[in-house]
Amino acid sequence: MTGPRPLLLAAVLALAACAPFVLVPPERQVVGGVISVQPGLKWNKLAQSPYRGNVEVWTLDGPRLNTLAFFTGVPDGEPLFTGAAQAAQQEKPAVFRATMNPLEVQELLEATMARYFRTTIAEARNLKPAPVANGQGFRFETRLIGRDEVEREGVFVGTIRNGRLYGAWFQGAKLHYFARYVPEFDRIVASAQLVGDAAR
Repeated sequence: MTGPRPLLLAAVLALAACAPFVLVPPERQVVGGVISVQPGLKWNKLAQSPYRGNVEVWTLDGPRLNTLAFFTGVPDGEPLFTGAAQAAQQEKPAVFRATMNPLEVQELLEATMARYFRTTIAEARNLKPAPVANGQGFRFETRLIGRDEVEREGVFVGTIRNGRLYGAWFQGAKLHYFARYVPEFDRIVASAQLVGDAAR
């Protein structure tokens, strides 16, 4: 059978394949095959992440307003993340080391933020221990002002298991979008479990 219907269906499928977001329903999800979490709200997964690396990115209101980045097992010798625009930079990014302590991870994210967002106003502070995925982890806060001059607050929670870094970093515009969703971030972190290869 030919006619407008097959053409319309093909167009719809083509648009769906190019959609920048994939709906994440409020039910248990497995991120990157290694982190199981239970969101309480509908999120949107970025089909094409702005970060290159072992990272999956979600958002509620769009990446300019808030993002939740899951670090799904950063291995020794690799950066937390990089961007496409940084590939031509001669300076190599700072990398994660399996022997790092939480303070060094905090400093690494601070350096990564400054490089990725190309700003000198990037801070990571208030490091403290925190339970993560039925084990020991750590938590700290972030602050940055990017080239768009929007001030963004954030919080990172992570743990190092078997030489890899697992974690989640939520950040959002300081006005309205960060504080509003921190309770949701805390619920997601509290529900986190390592599965698959990460649990071995």
